Amino acid sequence: MEVKARVKDKNLIDEKRKQIIEGAIKVFKKKGYHKATVREIAKEAQIGLGSIYDYVNSKDDILYLFFENYVTTFFEKVRSQASQISDPLLRLEVTFRAFVEAAMELEDQVMLSYTQARYVKKNYLKIILRKESEIVEHFRKILSELGEGPFGSYLEANFLVFSGVFGVLRRWILKPNYSQKEIIEFLVQTQIREVIQRIFKEERISSPGEQGARG
Repeated sequence: MEVKARVKDKNLIDEKRKQIIEGAIKVFKKKGYHKATVREIAKEAQIGLGSIYDYVNSKDDILYLFFENYVTTFFEKVRSQASQISDPLLRLEVTFRAFVEAAMELEDQVMLSYTQARYVKKNYLKIILRKESEIVEHFRKILSELGEGPFGSYLEANFLVFSGVFGVLRRWILKPNYSQKEIIEFLVQTQIREVIQRIFKEERISSPGEQGARG
């Protein structure tokens, strides 16, 4: 879905909307979406209140643009890290590491996406969820190359996406005691090891029966 703008210059639209999104992140972080005003967002973005409506029509548009930018940026960061790796096992590890690192880098956006999603209009939310599902599908495809395992690649992929933001969702508790690097290593080593063990264990269990059937 396209958010309409009154101006026609695409480069100018992209530039101003980037400012608006950055301003919105600061305001939403302080006050949440519900209490934030377009006036406050415009002031933080250093755009006049009248001018901001040349690029968005409402606060709902701003929230949608924030989510769209966040999901797109997140996915691009993840996908770009491992696109040339042929070994699915290594590709899974590199992709998940990129995912966790991107979550840490975009931690304010990640936190806002979890806390403010309930305010997104239904028609906008459907688009955002479709974009987010692309990240899940990216992991599912890699996992399916390794094997379905006892729970299936789709469930495993969803859990990887959820567990990958653990360091952000628990940042208030973890940051005083652990470095960002330690949290990333913990997640990569534990989550990838566990999913691989489940998949390969399932294959080892099923192999003898399959061999007996062939005999």
